[in-house]
Amino acid sequence: MRFRGSGLLVLGALRLTLCFVIALHVLVRFPSLVLCLVSTIPAWAFSLGHQLTMGQAFSGPNFEDSPAPQPVLQSAREEDVPADTTVETTKVLCKDSVLTVFPNICPAYLEEITSEHAYDADTVVSVILDKLENGQLYPTQPHSNPLKRKRDNEGQDEMEAGGEPEAVRAVREQIDKADYVLKVASPAYQDLAKKLLSHDFPLVPALTLRNLQLSHRQSLYLTYTAMDDALDNWDNANPLWKDKKTPSRPADDFSADRLSSLDMSKYSPEEQAAFAELRAARDLRAVKHAKAAAKSEEEANFASAQREGQTAECGCCFEECALNRMIRCNGETVHWFCRDCMRSQAETVIGLSKWELTCMSMDSCSAGFSANQRPLFLDKKLGTALDRIEQEAMLRMAGIENLESCPFCPYAAEYPPVEVDKEFRCDNEDCYRVSCRLCRKETHIPKTCEEVAIEEGGGDARHALEEAMSAALIRTCNKCRNPFMKEDGCNKILCTRCQTLHCYVCRKTITGYQHFNDKKRGGKDGQCPLFDSTEERHQQEVERAEKEALEKVAKENPDVVRLDNFQI
Repeated sequence: MRFRGSGLLVLGALRLTLCFVIALHVLVRFPSLVLCLVSTIPAWAFSLGHQLTMGQAFSGPNFEDSPAPQPVLQSAREEDVPADTTVETTKVLCKDSVLTVFPNICPAYLEEITSEHAYDADTVVSVILDKLENGQLYPTQPHSNPLKRKRDNEGQDEMEAGGEPEAVRAVREQIDKADYVLKVASPAYQDLAKKLLSHDFPLVPALTLRNLQLSHRQSLYLTYTAMDDALDNWDNANPLWKDKKTPSRPADDFSADRLSSLDMSKYSPEEQAAFAELRAARDLRAVKHAKAAAKSEEEANFASAQREGQTAECGCCFEECALNRMIRCNGETVHWFCRDCMRSQAETVIGLSKWELTCMSMDSCSAGFSANQRPLFLDKKLGTALDRIEQEAMLRMAGIENLESCPFCPYAAEYPPVEVDKEFRCDNEDCYRVSCRLCRKETHIPKTCEEVAIEEGGGDARHALEEAMSAALIRTCNKCRNPFMKEDGCNKILCTRCQTLHCYVCRKTITGYQHFNDKKRGGKDGQCPLFDSTEERHQQEVERAEKEALEKVAKENPDVVRLDNFQI
């Protein structure tokens, strides 16, 4: 019998010894981490970046009966292994050992700290643990959201970063923190996590639950979502586990109805974290299952419409859709559109501060759409925005002078000029809020808008400087306070919301071209230019505002602020 691959086995034995040294070190401080650490030792011992085939690895290899492994190295003798290969292997072993204990550590920081301590895994782990005990967190790698996907063809919003339940985002932020490994290592967290998982997955064996926890950083949330995904993609031909014959007995306190009424003050912070992860996992599962059910319903509806011949092409994107899911215009010749295209048009119109939705057909149809079709493609947020813009437009068309609106609700009323009264008092019974008519925020009278901006910025003079520069760049309509900026063209600006004409140079309300220096259009020499470089004007205005703000800040803080400290 000739033994092959001795060099790799020696390295595997060294690695196995190193694993036990680290496990014993962590056991002294965090006993519950050891199970997670030890569970990874077989993978460490038999995967060195080189493939080693050994037949029946765990039933006792028979090197005479089974084919001899083909080692990657030219020679299996330790003395023939190049020095640079041995050094590289040591680096890999050290980094893998540290990653097992701290899986979310920043790669750049891992390289730095391992190099600093000569790739001694035991020393590196000890240093990081000492820092954690002293409140110094190690840098973590950026978190990528695996749930962020594109919108599907049926117009169903997938779970994007902004579409996740709030509880899910909060839990993900906690998982990304460096001290999360200490939280899940708590015996209180582990005991409660096992009970909560058994409650929602009563047929899964306890040993399977434990193994899944170990493979998912012992996190209740990560384990829960992984098991839920496994059940959604279950393959009877290749099951991940075998259900128990008798389900676990559920605990009434852990049901969805009673969990919200639990007195959390009776539980430790680690147990409270476990409950928070359970609620987040349940919320995510509910959202995911609701979307899957809606998608299945749409697919079934479309298949039924195809069989009955009740489909049509969208007049905008030309996709075939079920007629009972489409929106038609009010023209003499009816044009059909899908919900996605109608929703996109509504979003575009709202972005332009308009409200009229018109037919998108290529036949030059200008018909609109009936109000009773809006719920088919508008959610509550978009519908409210369109209604508010329409209401404001109707009030403006009524010709009411000095019309002012509440920034928090659709209520509007006639008010004296802003120089007389700077506050707007809403009389809407669902609002009753008082706002500043200049900045359209909660009232802060007698303080000025600039003073409040500095306070909100923590008293930072730089914040006041940036606000002044922004105010110099952004114009606001003198009538409806709609903000705007010009990219190109002449300096006669029409407000898209209230149709008021403005001069982009002096920012006054005008009536026509006679305000400018163009004699051909009724202007005079010496008046505001009709055309100039927008980029140069913006730059000059920002620089002037910066200089004035710096001088003001320096005047108000002569002993504290130096002008050269705020140059941008």
